[in-house]
Amino acid sequence: MSGMPEGLKAYFRAPFVMIVWVMETYAKNRARLRTFMKEPRNAKIFKVAVVITALAWLVIALMANEQQGQRLTDAVKNLWSETKDLSDQRKALQEGKEPAQ
Repeated sequence: MSGMPEGLKAYFRAPFVMIVWVMETYAKNRARLRTFMKEPRNAKIFKVAVVITALAWLVIALMANEQQGQRLTDAVKNLWSETKDLSDQRKALQEGKEPAQ
């Protein structure tokens, strides 16, 4: 019997259980991919799909102009400000204050 309560043991064990699960899933998926890629036709189709996808993203990146890039930047800034406003309102409610409008 150790001096640590079971609930505390489970709390500290949870991250390690998740890491083991992720590593086991990764290993299983690698084995499945290895089996899938053994067939030459599958391997060729998979490689062609990866190359086409990479080329498509390259074309999209080259075709995007500065204005479209600025739209993305503005959207992220707007999302951040909305998130910050909601966070400030939540803090005000937790402190018992009236949220700022």
